[in-house]
Amino acid sequence: MIIFPAIDIINGQCVRLVRGDYATASKVAEDPLETARSFEKAGAEWIHMVDLDGAKAGYPVNTEIYQKIAQQTGLKVEVGGGIRSMETIKAYLDLGISRVIFGSAALKDPKLVEDAVNTFGSGKIVVGIDAKNDMVATEGWLETSDVDYITLAKKMISVGVTTFIFTDIAKDGTLSGVNLDQLRALRDATAGTGARIVASGGVHTIEDIIACRELGLYGTIAGKSLYQGTLDLHEAIEAADTLTIRPMTMDDYDNAYAVWVACQNGLNNLDDSREGIARYLARNPHTSFVAEDNGAFAGVILCGHDGRRGIIQHMSVHPDFRRRGIAHRLVKAALNALKKEQINKVLLVAFKKNAGGNAFWESEGFTLREDLNYRNIALADMVRFDPDYQQ
Repeated sequence: MIIFPAIDIINGQCVRLVRGDYATASKVAEDPLETARSFEKAGAEWIHMVDLDGAKAGYPVNTEIYQKIAQQTGLKVEVGGGIRSMETIKAYLDLGISRVIFGSAALKDPKLVEDAVNTFGSGKIVVGIDAKNDMVATEGWLETSDVDYITLAKKMISVGVTTFIFTDIAKDGTLSGVNLDQLRALRDATAGTGARIVASGGVHTIEDIIACRELGLYGTIAGKSLYQGTLDLHEAIEAADTLTIRPMTMDDYDNAYAVWVACQNGLNNLDDSREGIARYLARNPHTSFVAEDNGAFAGVILCGHDGRRGIIQHMSVHPDFRRRGIAHRLVKAALNALKKEQINKVLLVAFKKNAGGNAFWESEGFTLREDLNYRNIALADMVRFDPDYQQ
């Protein structure tokens, strides 16, 4: 489960509201960029940001702040507030924003949401469902509709939305605990659809994080609790960890292949076919692994050996789950498995053109070579002559 520390902006200032009431706005931090950097230092991978001025105005107001954080930190930024057009979405994504959040537009202009999903992909679009007494609120929570939150979620799923942020406005900013009953109802109503639910509003202590994790939620947003010190971000991130690494079997083939395609890996019809992978796993049954996050297939490493050196053929994390740690933990599992089989030298099959991927492998200790084989791929060696080596 992902922990999303939150920064809400009014007039360029970091603020928090109580129950969405603008009159209760109180400054909680001096500088948005430095606050974001402190979150990153604590281990956050995402940051949730809301343009409260934009939510009220109906168009973006504090764009420069989000741009700085997206471009000057390693955080993935999701932004909501005042997003009412395709032009706004494109402008945000072009600035390096990872995801945009529809609020009022989801209820008032569902065709816009559908077009955005079709144009930019579901991974870039989030729908925020904010409820007062089960009814959806809009326009910066200043208006309440006659549509209940589950009905809106199902409508958005029908147009391709996969990620939802649910906020019980009565809980927001109160430090009174998350609304587990409403979250459970939303989870159950959307079961089997692939919907990913993020809890927002009322997070107080680590117990709220654990409760959301046990519900199987995709994420939890924490704001006031972080600023007032009732929740430690690093502790919350550790408590939220739902990632598991396990050995790969042929039952994982379809999911693994889908990840390879999503990552645009170089695939061929022989080695990467079902039959080819079956032969690969038969030769090396204990050195390939998959990562699952809350039961969802998140990544895979295909690794074998020839008795004297290991060979990593594929290591991919699905774009929806690219968070620091997953790739490293897959590699760690493969290297430790090779070590158990007395293999301490590993050959990596890596695409030379993939600069980002190569940087990752270099951080793992691989030395990239310049020579290419007939597939236009670079062979990279990682030499581990130390028999006591451990990742």
